[in-house]
Amino acid sequence: MKQQFIIVLRCVVLLLMLVGTVAAASAQYMCHRVWDNWSVGLQAGGISPLVHHAVIKDARTVVGWQIGKQLTPTFGLELQSTLGVNTGSVHAEGSANAVDNIHSSLLAKWNLTNLIYGYVGQRTFEFEAVYGFGHQHHYYPSPALDRAHFTSTAGLNLNFRLGKEKALGLSLRPHVVWNLERQVYAARDAELRLTVGVAYYFRSSNGKRYITRARLYDQPEVDALKAKIQDLREMLQQRDAEIERLKAAE
Repeated sequence: MKQQFIIVLRCVVLLLMLVGTVAAASAQYMCHRVWDNWSVGLQAGGISPLVHHAVIKDARTVVGWQIGKQLTPTFGLELQSTLGVNTGSVHAEGSANAVDNIHSSLLAKWNLTNLIYGYVGQRTFEFEAVYGFGHQHHYYPSPALDRAHFTSTAGLNLNFRLGKEKALGLSLRPHVVWNLERQVYAARDAELRLTVGVAYYFRSSNGKRYITRARLYDQPEVDALKAKIQDLREMLQQRDAEIERLKAAE
């Protein structure tokens, strides 16, 4: 377990380094306040072993919630947690508990639509690639039998944004979740999860519920603006001098 934790910790550090790199490269989209571009949501669907089982017959219910933070038009983070309902009954050693596992993950999200077509504002439909790591705990009637392991998740989010302000989102989420107990990505240790999510996007300090492009200036533009301001100051000085001359002539 210690070695697994070290591996997952390294991967999380790499994800955080990627966050900083993406944010620095896309500063023209960043809002100035940390509470901008947040969303919360719920999801529900089914989960089934990826191989050696009937996908539909052996599917079990999964429900959960998520909190998201969009850092740039192409990159965001999501913290999610799901509850598995009677998922252990698929296996011979399964649990008799109704809710028999809890799974929490930190996911990185890449907006493939904006990466491919460029960002022109919030679209009605977009699709994302997701990847991240988490921890899953399985509960049994006897706490002594409980077990836990680290996980890795990868998949897609097919997102729809609704309403005039794009405040409401619906998503279809086909994901694969790997059990990293063996420290390898093996199909026999993976589950297929398909959920439908609904999310609410909060209003940001710019008045929008999505990222807007900031107006950036390069140094020549700044110099040109300074020159225009200086010209206006000289015009005002000349006007004041002319007014004083006319007053003196009266």
